[in-house]
Amino acid sequence: MQPEEPVTPPPVVFDKPAVGPSWWRLQQGSRRPWRRTLAVGFGTAAVITVLGAPLGLLWHQLAPTVPVIDAGAGGIVINDPSPEQYIAADGWLTLLGIGFGLLVALASWLILRRDRGPALLLGVVAGAGIAVKWVAVPLGELIGKDAYEQWRQSATQGATYLAPPALHSLGPELVPAFVAAIVLTLLAGWSNDPDLDQPGAQPGYGPNHGQYDESLSAPPFSSDWPDAPGPTAAPAPPAPGPADQPRG
Repeated sequence: MQPEEPVTPPPVVFDKPAVGPSWWRLQQGSRRPWRRTLAVGFGTAAVITVLGAPLGLLWHQLAPTVPVIDAGAGGIVINDPSPEQYIAADGWLTLLGIGFGLLVALASWLILRRDRGPALLLGVVAGAGIAVKWVAVPLGELIGKDAYEQWRQSATQGATYLAPPALHSLGPELVPAFVAAIVLTLLAGWSNDPDLDQPGAQPGYGPNHGQYDESLSAPPFSSDWPDAPGPTAAPAPPAPGPADQPRG
C-alpha cells in the first residue's frame, strides 16, 4: 500500500472591493472650488467688519467719561488724583472684545458649516481684528469728540468737562481676533467630522452620510481589503482525496 499524500487546500484569492476606487473618485470631485473658498473668506471678513459699528456704539455707552480741567498754561489735565476712568475704557473694550470674538466664531462655525476650513478661520480672524481697530474704536471715540474740541477752544482756566472715552493701549484691539482664533481651533479639534473641507459635512454626526453610494456593502472609510478571520475561527477541513475513499 502506497503512503497517502497530503492534500493541500486551494489558495484563497481575495478580490479588492469596488468601494475603494469609487470612494476615491467621489472624494476627488467633492472639493469646493477655489472661487467659493475665496468668497467665503472675504465675505465673512466683510460681514464681521460691519458688525464693528454696533460694537463701537456699545463701547461708547459703557465706557465712563473722564473728568478733565483746563489748567491754563498746563493745558487740559485730568481732574482726579487717581483717575480710574482713564483706563476703564481699555478694560471695557477688552471685555466686549472677548464676547465679540466668541460670538462671531460660534456664529461662523454654525452658519457656514459647509465652508469650514482655513479660509473661514482667516476670514473670521481678519474680520474681528479690522472690526475693532478700524471700526469700533474710531466710531466710539468719534462720538462727542466735536463737542469736546469746541470746549477746549473756548474753555477758560479752571473750567471742567467730561471727556469722551478713548483707547490708550494696543492690547484690547487684538483680543477679539485672538479669541476667535482659539474658539475656531478648539471647535475644529473637538469636531468628529472626518473632513472639515468637504462640502455637505454634517457636524456632530461622524462620517458624512449621503456622500457615497448607500448600495455599497462596505462604508467609504473602511480598509480596501477584507477583514481577516477571527482568532477563534477553525480552519476549513481539507477535501477528501482518493485515498480516503472506503474500500470494497
